[in-house]
Amino acid sequence: MSNWDLMMPGMGLTSIGLVGVVISYAGLAHTFIDGMHALTGLTMIIGLIFLATGILDGGVSTSNRAKATTLVVLSIVLAFGTAGFLFNTVSTTGVFAGIMMAIAFPSVIMAYMAAKKPQYTKPLGAIFAMAAAAGILSYVGFGLVGPDTYLIPEEIPEPEPEPEPEPFTSPIVEATMLFGSEVAGNPDYEPDLLEVPQGYGVLWTNEDAVAHTVSSMADAGATFDSGLVAEGEAYMLDTGTLEVGEYEYFCIVHPWMQSLLVVGEPEAVAETPEETQEVQEQ
Repeated sequence: MSNWDLMMPGMGLTSIGLVGVVISYAGLAHTFIDGMHALTGLTMIIGLIFLATGILDGGVSTSNRAKATTLVVLSIVLAFGTAGFLFNTVSTTGVFAGIMMAIAFPSVIMAYMAAKKPQYTKPLGAIFAMAAAAGILSYVGFGLVGPDTYLIPEEIPEPEPEPEPEPFTSPIVEATMLFGSEVAGNPDYEPDLLEVPQGYGVLWTNEDAVAHTVSSMADAGATFDSGLVAEGEAYMLDTGTLEVGEYEYFCIVHPWMQSLLVVGEPEAVAETPEETQEVQEQ
């Protein structure tokens, strides 16, 4: 007959441990994720040992109570196991399940043979031991020398340093975000109408006590956007990246701050004396 003094705590520990393992591997609770994997797994294994010992105490029980207990435990395992695979966020869940099955199946077979045909227990145990050793050696061997060397850590290449940006050589027109411009109605950008040839740089300096932005108004900053410019900081725009035309811009944080940028035709490059002399000789 089954030993219910062992089966009852075994069922409880198995259920609690299994719930903890599923919660931890499914990423549903940071408490389990941060350090409860091993403890919940150990609780489940201890519960299974108690449960198996209680069921097999005195031989394999065929009573209805033992059968019902086994069905309840199997239903819990299948339900939470399915949930663990469906809501899994850890890549090693399959490995964990495989290890558990590799332990459970031989254990069940060994327990059955020990109860029904004890004369075959030692040979069957030796077969399982050799099979386990062969599986471990194969896994390690293929992981070291196989096409997919999954046991050898990959070398992470060092990131190449980004090339330094080329210095801006074109003329720069300066503008400012005036002090007190965060108050609606006060002067904001200076100059209010900013006209520059295409290719020039425009440098806005924030003289206010709060952060502002320089953002294209028509597309809410898609054409150009400075991001937050803190007090004393500056933002430069290369108008060579813009088409000739008018661009209204504003501060996203304080939308009443508005101004106009006019990008004109690029200025002609003056010829050097040598170039002028060559043209005249031709």
